[in-house]
Amino acid sequence: MAWEKRLLDASFRGVTFDCQLWDDDWERHAVEHLRPYVDGADMEDLGRGARRMRVKAIFFGDDYEDRLEAFLKVLDEPGKGDLVHPVFGPCKAQVSTPHVHHESENVDQAEVEVTFSESALAAPIFAGGKPGQKAADVAAKSATLREKAAALLAKVAEKTKAATAMSRAGLSSITELKSMVDSVTTSGAGITSIPRAWASDVASLIAGVVDLKTFGSSSLLSDWKSTVGVLASAVLALTSDGSAASSNSGGLSGSNTPGAEAAQAQAQVQAHVELETALGVAEATQAVLESEADTPTLTPDEIETVTATTREQLQASIDTYRELYDLEDHRPVTESLKDVAAAVQTAAEAILEARPPLVEHTLAARTCPRLLAHQLYGDHTRAAEIVRLNTLPDPNFLAPGEVLRVYAS
Repeated sequence: MAWEKRLLDASFRGVTFDCQLWDDDWERHAVEHLRPYVDGADMEDLGRGARRMRVKAIFFGDDYEDRLEAFLKVLDEPGKGDLVHPVFGPCKAQVSTPHVHHESENVDQAEVEVTFSESALAAPIFAGGKPGQKAADVAAKSATLREKAAALLAKVAEKTKAATAMSRAGLSSITELKSMVDSVTTSGAGITSIPRAWASDVASLIAGVVDLKTFGSSSLLSDWKSTVGVLASAVLALTSDGSAASSNSGGLSGSNTPGAEAAQAQAQVQAHVELETALGVAEATQAVLESEADTPTLTPDEIETVTATTREQLQASIDTYRELYDLEDHRPVTESLKDVAAAVQTAAEAILEARPPLVEHTLAARTCPRLLAHQLYGDHTRAAEIVRLNTLPDPNFLAPGEVLRVYAS
């Protein structure tokens, strides 16, 4: 399918605009290693620099001033923003050098030339420096996974022989997710017409569900459990709507009957939504781990439970893709799912390793958590930590001989 039939509406920070010109360029940085008396040089690739996008936007018509003013307002906001490239889709970008051009011969018209620089997540310089940096790796792996899953979805949407069934399943998915979070604006794109935009809408709605919770230190675990429950209910609702597809998905790839093709299309849509909900759980877990890196509130057992549940969700998505697709098609997605799961595991391990080891302490005399914290650490404020690590019938009364779990230092 030609690119002009799949163009997205160009926009920046939610403000759409028409464009006459869009140039993309980038540079790969390299260093030359020269050796005496040896011809030539050994070139070392240092990676790609930021993609720069030179855009000429045009505003015309009776209302051009209002639309121009709205566009210039978002250009003037500090920091990076969400840019939708009409061909390559959404990205984060930083504005530089806007230029507004009016001509006397062109009434009710203005042109804006502006350069955007792509802003990508940078790898931490000291990978093992802080546990919170490991948690941030989950977002980078998730972004890579979304791109590969969207590419596979675009491929199957273009080739499907059950476009009606796929469109119906795509619309049903968006409707179900919107019923859970109505504050997110979507493009309204159909899955068969602009599959990448549809996938972006699903990702935005799932992110909206995750953002409903604050993940504050006082409600960290309850917020995480609530988010996981809401996302699980979304998958359950979509699966029940497409129970025929779910029950017949095992042999779909080898069947070409109209009913099987429709079931396959529906199952492929559900698989993508299941993947996004698994990523939603992973990103909620990322929020938990980042909070734990700053202010510990969870026990090691609770962190392990959060991590294990997240990995189970990601594994379920891996199993679904392996069942639906051939190895050549599913491998880029399933390998990226493994990368996200590994990033979650590594982040959790970094959080746990940053803490002193747990030991058992037998009380020699009657005491209370505050006094015990002072005796063990010389810091009575760590009493809450002792209470958190143990199930205490009466935190104000600790009997002699009672065995408690405490940090070694």
